[in-house]
Amino acid sequence: MVAGQQRLMLDTNAVSAFLKRRSPRLDAWVREQRCCLSAIVVAEIRYGLEKLPAAPRLQALAEATIETLEILPWSEACSKVYGRLRADLERHGKPLAVMDLLIASHALSEGCALVTADQAFANVGGLTLEGW
Repeated sequence: MVAGQQRLMLDTNAVSAFLKRRSPRLDAWVREQRCCLSAIVVAEIRYGLEKLPAAPRLQALAEATIETLEILPWSEACSKVYGRLRADLERHGKPLAVMDLLIASHALSEGCALVTADQAFANVGGLTLEGW
């Protein structure tokens, strides 16, 4: 990664787009080693793969991608951000789906921009978003 560039945490839809080669921008970021994954996103990917047992090529490609990218573990720091963020969003009447809330909290606690096409994350104050 080039100094001064923000690390990019890929949301599940960004990983899917990368696997399907839908974004030259994502391809470049991965080549530049700017991308990482939340352990939460890895869990979502593996859940999706379990629902597609007849797709061995996709499973192999997804596993190779997971092995290539840094996986950030969920930490106590993440849980503190989660608690604060969830309470804040609920107070303002803008709750987020549980998995999205976990991913947003993880990106915030790690200082990563979140790469996503999901506009629900726009309600998360302080979270930098990048489209793929």
